[in-house]
Amino acid sequence: MLSVKDLEITIGARTLMSEVSFRVAAGDKVGLVGRNGAGKTTLTKILAGDGQPSKGQIERQGEIGYLPQDPRSGDPEESARDRILNARGLGTLLKQMTETTEIMASATGLESDKAMQKYSKVEERFQAAGGYAAEAAASAIASNLGIEERILSQALKTLSGGQRRRIELARILFSDAQTMLLDEPTNHLDADSVVWLRDFLRAYQGGLIVISHDVELVETTVNRVFYLDANRQKIDVYNMGW
Repeated sequence: MLSVKDLEITIGARTLMSEVSFRVAAGDKVGLVGRNGAGKTTLTKILAGDGQPSKGQIERQGEIGYLPQDPRSGDPEESARDRILNARGLGTLLKQMTETTEIMASATGLESDKAMQKYSKVEERFQAAGGYAAEAAASAIASNLGIEERILSQALKTLSGGQRRRIELARILFSDAQTMLLDEPTNHLDADSVVWLRDFLRAYQGGLIVISHDVELVETTVNRVFYLDANRQKIDVYNMGW
C-alpha cells in the first residue's frame, strides 16, 4: 500500500507537481499518464524510495516491486535464474543445497553427519519459501516473458539491456510484492509476452502503478487513471468503473 500526502517534486528550479495526495491500496490498478517530461518516471522513482520529494510524506506498507526503465541492481556475477529466485531467497538456498550435496558425496564420518544436518536445515527453509513449486512458478514466468533457458544460466553482466530488463520484470512478478511500480513494462517484449503480461496484471491482487505507451495494456488492466497535468502541476484521478 502507498499513501502520499501533500507531495511536491522539483528538479532544479522547475516544479513537476505540488500538493499531490493519493492512496494506492490492494486491488487498485493505476495507469499513470501525462505528456513526455511531465514527471511520471521521476514520481515512480520517488514512490519506490529511489529519490526524495521536495516536500510531503510517503507511507509504504508491504514489499514494493519497482521496475525502472534501466535496471542496474543486482550482483553482476549472479546468474539470471538466481536473480529471479532470490526475490524470495530461493536462489541462495538452492546454491547452498547443491554445495552441501557435493560435500555429502565425498565426506565420511562426522563431516558427513554435519553436512546432512546442514542440508536438512537448508531444505526446510527452501520448502518454507515455496520450494520446488515456487521454482517452477519462476520458470513459468520467465518463459512467458520470452526468457530462454540459456539466458537464465548466464551472469547478469553478460546480458543485453533488453534481457536484463525482462529478468527484472520476471523477478518482480515472482516476488509477491504487495505493490508494483512498473515503468514501461512491455519494452523488449514480443506480442505473446505482452498478452500474457496483461492477463497477469489484471489478475494481480495487489496495488499497481504502471506507465506504458501500450494503450491496450492500460485500457484492459487498470481501474484508475492518474493524469499528471504538467501545466497545473497536479494529478487528476479518474475511476474506470470496473
